Amino acid sequence: MLPETAAFDVLHVLALKGMAATDLLVTGSRYAREDVLAELEKLRADGLATHLERRGLWRVTPEGRDRHAALLDEDLTDEDPTDHDEGVTGDALARLRPGYELFLPLNDRFKELCTRWQLRDGTANDHTDPAYDRARLDELGALHEESMPVVDRFTAVRPRFGRYTEGLTRALARLRGGEQQAFTGVLCDSYHDVWMELHRDLLVSLKIERDTEERARTPR
Repeated sequence: MLPETAAFDVLHVLALKGMAATDLLVTGSRYAREDVLAELEKLRADGLATHLERRGLWRVTPEGRDRHAALLDEDLTDEDPTDHDEGVTGDALARLRPGYELFLPLNDRFKELCTRWQLRDGTANDHTDPAYDRARLDELGALHEESMPVVDRFTAVRPRFGRYTEGLTRALARLRGGEQQAFTGVLCDSYHDVWMELHRDLLVSLKIERDTEERARTPR
């Protein structure tokens, strides 16, 4: 039996991605494919999602974004029924914020590392130097180990953040297995895809505009 949060979980993943194939929504929501498809059909019937048949993609509608925002507000201000620790506040927003502050410098380092994976000496990295690429993968592995405890903090607030631990770990394993696209590839659950979605999840949850975040961190 699906949990009561299944409808929100599927909508949440779709809203974060904006548009995605079914397989990515299945991986993101961590439910069985048939259950995700059933939830997506309900969203379509309610006008919250559309299905681009020819492209095989689902897309959230403006009404879907509004519904998602309302549900997210409810989720992050209500006490987590699975959390029975004494002294824990029901306001998840206050509990996410410290982890977000720890995430920001890691995010800066990750973006810089992605640039060095894609470019070398100002030109496109053609990935013909195994030693160079291996050094970047070693850096990513170290950053991954440093980042996981921070992601665990988010998961302790809401279990759904655990999918980012799973997604990042899978992408790193693919990279180590020789799949170069798994670093910065687009729409393939690459490390960059999953990391950026985590960042977007935090911004949406904490109601922070990306431009506001960047201005706040720009030296004056």
